[in-house]
Amino acid sequence: MAASILAITSTFLSISTSGQAFTPSNNADSFSQRPISSMGRHRQTRSPILFSSQLGNDSVDKREGAPSVSDSAFFRSVSTLDRVKGDYDDDHDDSSYTCEKKRILYMEKEIELLSQLDPNHPINYIDSHIEDDIQEHMTKMEEATLEELSALWHGQQGAINEHKLRFYESRLQDVQGSLDGPVALEHYGSCLDLIHEHCSVDSPGTAQSNGRLEEVDFDKLDLGKWIEPAHHLANLLAKTDRLAESKAWTEEILAEKPWHVGALSMMRIVCLRLNDEEAAMKWAVKGLPGLSPQSRTWRSEWVQENMDLAKEKLAELQKDLTDKIVAKIEISVRTTSSVMTEGMIVFDDSAWQ
Repeated sequence: MAASILAITSTFLSISTSGQAFTPSNNADSFSQRPISSMGRHRQTRSPILFSSQLGNDSVDKREGAPSVSDSAFFRSVSTLDRVKGDYDDDHDDSSYTCEKKRILYMEKEIELLSQLDPNHPINYIDSHIEDDIQEHMTKMEEATLEELSALWHGQQGAINEHKLRFYESRLQDVQGSLDGPVALEHYGSCLDLIHEHCSVDSPGTAQSNGRLEEVDFDKLDLGKWIEPAHHLANLLAKTDRLAESKAWTEEILAEKPWHVGALSMMRIVCLRLNDEEAAMKWAVKGLPGLSPQSRTWRSEWVQENMDLAKEKLAELQKDLTDKIVAKIEISVRTTSSVMTEGMIVFDDSAWQ
């Protein structure tokens, strides 16, 4: 039974996360030119997923003795699969499945954009042997890629929340002096509210808007759900001379996304302001290398190393999602695998062993 469930789950996961949203040939417009929150909708429209109609015979275990779609009472029991499908349907935007599936799509796009920072990526090619032309073209491509990465990170929780965050960012210049000032403290509380609302591990929390780091329990936050509010908060803390707190937030950001170029730059600056030159040098070395001919090999290695880390994160997300689907299916199988009343289908688990 476990093998069949895993076969079902693997196919379902591949169907659910193989949308066309990020394929350039299917989208004439640039990713950064459309609302990031709608990225999950830019794919071929289809009816809600029904296991019994979309998996087909090729998706089922073909080993000798394995049940077929046509013969198995399990597959004839549409109610079992419908219950599973209902809990993980695309139309339920607030479901944990939909959120995690979107997070996987965002990570896939992030890996694609990271690859474009490699000088050897095709988009960085120009038909010229003049170094100034090559450098100019690569610089333009870098700016465009970093802009897309920023748009991706800002828009991870939808257009409305992106507008909120960008509004807070636009007000950062109004913050003067210490964090104890009314403008700075309100700004801090609003940003922390966004983090607690969207990054809490369990249920959404409520920020304590008093500017004290000890009120924040990083173990209860998953910043990978939306990284940019934390980055903005680190900027705010640095501007108000709360350098230790800014460094703590930036460390959490880099633990989640070691390739976050803005956070890498912020860490170097904060360490310098803390008079920790050794740490500043360490973080400077970890930053994105330049595009000079001497730095391009180093940059390619940086990109490959961070792409590998991003792929590990992606694999973790995919495994978590698969485990949840398997667990849900197993619960449904147990529920319907009991002997039913006379005149109804009798389920026999022995056939699935």
